[in-house]
Amino acid sequence: MKFLKKFLLSIIIVSMLINICFIGTLYAASFSDVKQDAPYAEAVNYLSDLNITQGIGGGLFGVGKPVTRAMMTVFINRLTGYSSSAEKLKTTPSTFKDVPKNYWALGDINLATQLGFAHGVGNNLFNPEGNVTYIQALGFILNALNYKDLKWPDGVMQKADELGLTKDMPYKADDVIRRENLAVIMYRALFLELQ
Repeated sequence: MKFLKKFLLSIIIVSMLINICFIGTLYAASFSDVKQDAPYAEAVNYLSDLNITQGIGGGLFGVGKPVTRAMMTVFINRLTGYSSSAEKLKTTPSTFKDVPKNYWALGDINLATQLGFAHGVGNNLFNPEGNVTYIQALGFILNALNYKDLKWPDGVMQKADELGLTKDMPYKADDVIRRENLAVIMYRALFLELQ
């Protein structure tokens, strides 16, 4: 836990240094579907500067698009700084029946489950192409922040609210999370005061 907290603190420091390097410009990245006055613009651009998200191609971030469970493992591994470790697990067979050996996010799924950030959906399945709900996304993020063993779903929602991850964000636990809302939550997670 201490290592994770120190690591997240170092990511924050590095990200601040990156921002200092870009004084005079709004952000290094810009996406044509992210208006700079949008409530999620700062989060999207900040995460892009850190290579936590790179958009969906064609100069688009993917505003309004859902996040899949496979994408979520990629985001969470990048958010915590473990993405290089995921590369090493690309050739390791998955323990999930529905994640084939040539699946594009195999390494990230393997890593996220090994680290306890992600769990399957039951019956030895991961459902990599399934859309992530708010409660699932919050579960991934809170697991990565080492808030584990929270009562599902109430304990997860309560802890997310307590930490300010979902402040001013109207949502229902089973609603599918969109890329821009996940960006805001991940951005807020980066700036949590570490205990």
